[in-house]
Amino acid sequence: MFESTSVTPRGEVGDWASEVASRPAPGSATGDRPERAERRTLAALGTAMVAGPLAMTAWFLVEPSVLPREDSRVFLESVATSPDRYLAGTVLLGLAGALSVPAGVGFARLLRHRLPRLGAVIGLLMALSGLGLCAQIGFRAMVWSMVEPGSVPASSVETYADFQTGGLFDVLVAPGLVFGGLATLLAVGSLLRVRVVPRWVPAAMVVGMVLASGEFADPVTVSGAAIGAVANLWLARALLARG
Repeated sequence: MFESTSVTPRGEVGDWASEVASRPAPGSATGDRPERAERRTLAALGTAMVAGPLAMTAWFLVEPSVLPREDSRVFLESVATSPDRYLAGTVLLGLAGALSVPAGVGFARLLRHRLPRLGAVIGLLMALSGLGLCAQIGFRAMVWSMVEPGSVPASSVETYADFQTGGLFDVLVAPGLVFGGLATLLAVGSLLRVRVVPRWVPAAMVVGMVLASGEFADPVTVSGAAIGAVANLWLARALLARG
């Protein structure tokens, strides 16, 4: 009589066979999880890259006041015309600043294959610019509390004039502008070099930054922010396409 015997893989062959047997098949639900998680991350970063400029555009549309470096009475009176809109603008400003942090991460991811170090620097500058915008929330809350609907107390004008000429004013206002401008210029140069998007995209970034600087009439400022949002939409598309 012959007895049936089973051959059990041993050693390296047995380890290899066990690994193959336990490995998820391509296209299986388990195998797709890391890829799906990566796509969700990229989608979230791309959304932040587009939503940030849109929040800035909405801020310019809502904002009732002139530039904060204007004459103290002129500035406070512009806020007093609609304190509720100024408060809503403060919320939108904070949202735009917060979105700049993941947007910076997204831009660094976009450049990581060609210019990883420069991409990281640009992402850091964008995040610092966003934090600088968020730092203005406290300053704007103080301004909001200094006015009454339709009127500005004389004591508020004097208090704001003292604050405006102090060093703290520049510390609160400058970072969002300086870091944001520097990040945009470096981003434009890097995009022209790696060519991951059409050349009109970095050109639109420059035009949007200049027009949205606040030095022009409100329609021009809003148009500049909108142009920046369109440019960032193409950057987000490139991010999703390249992974």
